[in-house]
This record gives sequence, structure tokens and C-alpha cells, in this order.
Amino acid sequence: MSSKRPAAPPPRIPGFSYVSLLGSGGFSDVYLYEQDRPRRKVAVKVLLSGLKTEGARRRFESEANLMAQLSSHPFIVTIFEAEVTGDGHSYLAMEYCSRPSLDVRYRRQRFSVDEVLAVGIQVASAVETAHRAGIAHRDIKPANILVTDYNRPALTDFGISGTLAGDVDEDAGMSIPWSPPEQFRDGNVDGVMVDVWALGATLYTLLAGRSPFVLPGADNSQRELISRITSMPVPRLGRADVPESLELALATAMAKSPASRYSSAHAFALALQRIQAELNLSVTPFEVLEERQEDVDLEDGVEETRVRNVASIDPDRTGSAPTFPARTKPLDGGVAPAGTAPGRGPGTTAPAPAPARVAPQATFSTAGTAPAREPAPVVTPADDWAGATVLRSNRPKAAEDDASGQAGDQPVDHAKRNLWLAISGGTLLVLAVIVGIVVASAAPQPQARPTETVSKPPADAVDDGSVPDVAKLAGSAGAQGKVRFTWTNPQPKPGDMYKWRIKTVKGGGSYLSTSATRVDVTANPAEPTCVQVILVRSDGTASPAGEDSIACL
Repeated sequence: MSSKRPAAPPPRIPGFSYVSLLGSGGFSDVYLYEQDRPRRKVAVKVLLSGLKTEGARRRFESEANLMAQLSSHPFIVTIFEAEVTGDGHSYLAMEYCSRPSLDVRYRRQRFSVDEVLAVGIQVASAVETAHRAGIAHRDIKPANILVTDYNRPALTDFGISGTLAGDVDEDAGMSIPWSPPEQFRDGNVDGVMVDVWALGATLYTLLAGRSPFVLPGADNSQRELISRITSMPVPRLGRADVPESLELALATAMAKSPASRYSSAHAFALALQRIQAELNLSVTPFEVLEERQEDVDLEDGVEETRVRNVASIDPDRTGSAPTFPARTKPLDGGVAPAGTAPGRGPGTTAPAPAPARVAPQATFSTAGTAPAREPAPVVTPADDWAGATVLRSNRPKAAEDDASGQAGDQPVDHAKRNLWLAISGGTLLVLAVIVGIVVASAAPQPQARPTETVSKPPADAVDDGSVPDVAKLAGSAGAQGKVRFTWTNPQPKPGDMYKWRIKTVKGGGSYLSTSATRVDVTANPAEPTCVQVILVRSDGTASPAGEDSIACL
């Protein structure tokens, strides 16, 4: 935000305690307050007292409503409250982003390519979310992308937003360095295309350290900027670590004709994701809320079909009586007397079953023996016990005799069988444990090997991660019409390399690589001999290709 005018005194807001001034803009001041309940720090944006016009109020309230609709997005600043103070000041209480905005950061240091790609995809997902809600931001720039405590970008300041149709208040402003050509002409504009251009211009700014049409050492007045934006092609970044695909993507996003740009923020993000894949970087997810599919309405009186498994229980195979005993027709054709358990001799009683219904069973027959018997009906309780069917095996009588040759009317001694099984299993388990102990004691003991890892030195507290320009870059006349340029590395790191090229009034040649801190070039007889040198780290980040990286003789 700009500090050209003094900020207004902070208003008294019930439930909030003033802490400090955060900044001042064209239409509002932003203060840091501490909210009482819940206790947290919040940024409070207060409308200027001198701008209490109906249009200013309408824009301010519109911003509150728009951001409230979108603030659940992970890359849009969250709105907590929108109110009017007792003395008539409209204000927004929103998420406090303690880290420097992208506007502050790009003025201090150049961004790496991988960070710019990630930020571009994340902000594009926020912009696409707004577009799908019918909202165009119309003022995307580095100052309106804050950074949260968790180092994620957060788009803010929807103050001059409008619908995608293109209606904006007459007294709404614009940020010229990041505005497309059509915004300088009369008539409605496509809000989607405006945001695509502005997002491309913002990413260009992070990489170049300046907005796209600001030229170092030239006249950068608003009038000249508008002229360049309208007619001048997008200047190349000229960074050795910026691939040609990224140069092309930014040029496409900032095409003069809106029809030649990416059709949406989503399409722009897809191009950035492809560049990440090309550079073997992790692909940043595109965060956008998917449309929910409507539930299919069922007709009145129609319920969902609930499918439950049907259990088949054979009481003879389980070794215990069924939960619900059933009366069945004996195999010899007689009828089991009431109170007699089926398949047992007289005198073996069972509890009286509940009222039941009869379900047919399949007929079994044995080839070459006796003809198939009449199928025995299976009786299940009237309530069907949650859908389970109790089956009675219809085997021949001989099959019901136990292993000792006794008739089926003699109870099988399951207790003895289970006891022998338990004793056998326990014996095997003890033997397995003994064998394991013997094998473990006979195995050789592992020996610790000395580690070859060397502890890293502590991080340099002065190093903020930026790549500095080479130092003491200068040229000196050499033999046979040569000029030797030498330089030093102010912050040497393992794997450092240098890219250099000859600079002329018509531009620069291709970069060449070297690991030395000097280079010999042929002197230019027609004009000063100039060389540009940039420092490139092993991870691909490079120093700014600005005026400080050029020396002439």
C-alpha cells in the first residue's frame, strides 16, 4: 500500500483493541487490531472518512459481500466481520497475514522459477473460483497477494471487483502497470480476460523485479506505461533459469488481444503445471471447488433397497444347537413329537419354537442307493430373525452317525475332540517358540557400521535465500585485441556457475557457461565492449539480470 497521505486515526471498535497501523491505500486505511473474543490478531480495513459517498460505501459493502462468499478458499483472505462503527466508519475485520506481501518481497529479492510457478497456480485457482461465482477481481497485482503465517498466498482487496459483465463504478481506480490495453479504452471489458492479463503481469513482476513495461533508466510515467502496454510487445525476461516455455506462457497471458490469451485462469494454471512437469518439479494442485451433484429424488413411497447377507446355518456342522430350533419331518417319514429336538432320539427335548412358516428345501438323492427322500420342510420363526434362514441338513441317516460308529441318536463327544485339538495346538506353539529361540541365538550379532554422513555447518543467518549479483565486475585491456573481464562471488556456494554474454546497443547474445571468474572477449571497435554476467546456483536459481550485472570497457 502507498503511504503518500497520512493515515486517519484508528476508530474505536467494540471488542477490538488497536495495535498498530499496517498501511494506507487510496480508499481505506488498514490497522492491526486484537480481537477480544476469540482472542486473535486481525487486520481491520477502515473506509476513509473523507470518502463517505454513496458510491464508496457501495463498493466497500460489495467487497465485504464478495470476499465473504469466497473467503473459504485456501488462497483468498478470510473475512471475519463487516460492520459500521458508532461514528459511521465502515470496516472489514479479516485474516491477518503477518508475512510481507509479494509486493514487498519482489522489491527485496528475485523469486525462483519454481516458487513463481507454484504461486501462479495457487492464485489462479483463487481467481478461477471467483470467476465461477460470477466475480472478476480486476486489480490483481503483487500488493494484493498477501502471505499467511503458513507461507501460502492469499488474494485480497476485491474493492473494485465487479460482475463478469464488466460494470465498474466510475470512481473506481486501477493499477496501470498490471492492467491490460482494453482497460484504457472506453466500453465494457471481459473481467476474465482482465484477470488473466493481470495474473500474467504479476508473475512476470516476481521474476523480473519490476512490472513488465517499466524500463530501467527510461521514462516510466503513467502516460508512457499506457503507451507501451498498448503497443509494445512483452519484453523477454532474459533470465538464464527461465525456460522458453515460461516466456511463451507469460506472453500468451499478456497478449494484446483478449481473444489470444488463455481462455480462463484454469487454462493458464494448466500451462504452468505443464512447465513444472517439464522442469521435473512437483506439480502444484489446482484448488477449486467442484460442483456438487444433486441428489436423485425418489418417488413418494419408494424406499431404497437394503441388501443384507443371508446366513446359512447347519447345526450338525457347527457342533451346537441352532439359535432357533425347528421342527422337521424325520427321515423315516414320521413326525417328531412336540418338544423333541430334530435329529435326536426321544427324550431329547428342545425349547418350544416360536410360530413359524415353512420354506421348501432342495431334494438330495444318492445314485445307486435309495431313491430320493421327500424333502424335509425347514421351519423358520415368523419374524425371520433379521432375514437369516436356518437350514437343516437333509443327509441320509448313515451320514449322521459319528466317527465311532454309533447311531445318530447318540450325542457326539465334541468336548474330547476340542480338548485334543487344544493340546495339539499348544504343543506345536511351544515347539515353534523353542526353535525360534535356538535360531535367534545362533545368528551372528549385527555390527554397527560407522556413518559416513558429515554434519552440515549451521545456516548463514545473513543469507536470505536470494542470489546476489557478482561483485567487482570490471574489464581490462588485454593482448591481441582482447578484453578480459573479471569478477568475484560475494556468497560462494558449492556448484556455483556463471552465465555470461556480450551486450551491445542492439541487445545481447546467447549466454555461455563457465566456472571461472574471468572471461576473455574480442574488443568491439565500433562501441564499448560490454559483458553481462549472472551467478547461477546448483538448484537453478540465478542472480538478477539487471544493470549491476553489466560492465563495459
